[in-house]
Amino acid sequence: MYNVLIADDEIEVREGLKLKVDWHGMGFAITGEASNGIEADELLQSEHFDLLITDMNMPVMNGVRLLDVCRSYNPSIQIVIITGYEDFQYARAGVRSQVMDYLLKPVTRDELKATLGKIKADLDEQRKVRGDSELLQWRLSQYYREMKERFLLDLVKGNRLPPSSMPERLRLFHLESWQDQKVCFITASMSHSDKQDLREDRLHEHMHLPFEMVCYEITQSDSDIVQVFHDPAHAGIMHFMTPDGVQHEFIQQLAELTASVFSMNIRVGIGRSVSRLEHWKEGYIHSLLAWNSAERAGSRLNPQAGTDYSPLLPEETIRTLHRCLIRGELDSFRSIIHKEIHEAFQLSPSRMTRSIFQISLLMDYPMAPEWILWLKTPDQAERLLMQWAQDFLGRQLPSENGDGTVIESAKRYIEENYMQELTLTLLAERFNYYPTYFSELFKEGAGTSFVQYMTGVRMKHALQLLKDTQLTVWDITELTGFSSPSYFSSKFKRMFNMSPSDYRLQHSEKIDNHDPKK
Repeated sequence: MYNVLIADDEIEVREGLKLKVDWHGMGFAITGEASNGIEADELLQSEHFDLLITDMNMPVMNGVRLLDVCRSYNPSIQIVIITGYEDFQYARAGVRSQVMDYLLKPVTRDELKATLGKIKADLDEQRKVRGDSELLQWRLSQYYREMKERFLLDLVKGNRLPPSSMPERLRLFHLESWQDQKVCFITASMSHSDKQDLREDRLHEHMHLPFEMVCYEITQSDSDIVQVFHDPAHAGIMHFMTPDGVQHEFIQQLAELTASVFSMNIRVGIGRSVSRLEHWKEGYIHSLLAWNSAERAGSRLNPQAGTDYSPLLPEETIRTLHRCLIRGELDSFRSIIHKEIHEAFQLSPSRMTRSIFQISLLMDYPMAPEWILWLKTPDQAERLLMQWAQDFLGRQLPSENGDGTVIESAKRYIEENYMQELTLTLLAERFNYYPTYFSELFKEGAGTSFVQYMTGVRMKHALQLLKDTQLTVWDITELTGFSSPSYFSSKFKRMFNMSPSDYRLQHSEKIDNHDPKK
């Protein structure tokens, strides 16, 4: 429904206009009336109108002056002039103010109806354009946020990124100022009810997405103070990074907002403060461990009480366990975790719990602290971790040998990180292979070379952006990981025998030809 303001000093004219057509049926609502330009001016300043119908010959402030000020309040408003005087002065004022139409008194029913029909069509088109623009901006913001979250996850999980791409990625995601300052990682989720058992607590899973949205909302206006990211493998768990010193104030704000929106508490873990990018993984893991060991009642907002910041499992041990998993070498995996868990248990039960939790992160298992806290002996822990390892391999779509599992994992990694600067050497190192052997392995398992597969994934996403957005070729190059616009364009022409611009034009023409309105 579009709002209409009628300005005319004669009440009979205003009432006559209201009775001549079915305004509501045509999509309009008369929400304002004025008997002179001053009254109309005040209404235009205080309310929103889509259409102004005004007489040009009014007392106090006439229509000529009103048109001059009208556009300053609402540049997109539609204007129709009604007058009993065919005067060039009014026509000139109308041209200057981009008047939609002129109606001579007395206004006939058919003339008014025809004019309103044209205006309605024009307003509908404007609304569609604005809606498409807003949808595009939303899509791009979602796309940008997902890219940024993947980048942050790579950093905190210790995934190796090419050094040459790091400065550009930090700049793209406005993280330059974060890389050298002291930061603190926070892990948070909504806390389950103290009186419900674990099965009944699963009823709260439908609250995961609303909680995530609240977390994004509270950080949206303070990106200089807090960064937020989410691991898709762990629903309902959110991660934050703040400058050291503001973490407790932020947690209090998050707790108050969650309580006011959902009437629920939050479980929080605060990691040790760290400096420099290479230590972000340590701070992130410690926040997860603190979240895991947080008491179930009474101290949710005092997550550092009794937090264990002792050393984590050695990085080499984690890499070896990861290699065993992706290769399906469960006997070797069992041997390593048996040694680590028993040694940790000799130090303290809490150290064993920390080791179990850190190993479980390798398998992207849905994290439930209660499952780990129930474990009392190293043998129980070993059995649980081996069950998770078997489940992990089942999710990897294994083939007849372990190498097939590796290739499936590598293909998924490419699909999730195609916008990054990926190289064969980087991927081989991630899966603990020599590059030459991994290249042959990948080609045999994927049916194509690494470069061809990588290009295919990137081109698939580029095609989608060309069809769904009006982004420039330069922007699409940046968002899909191609090295330069010229390389992207030349590769595109070789693959599709046309330029990216021609592809976009061809696709838009197909949409127009299938438009049911035409």
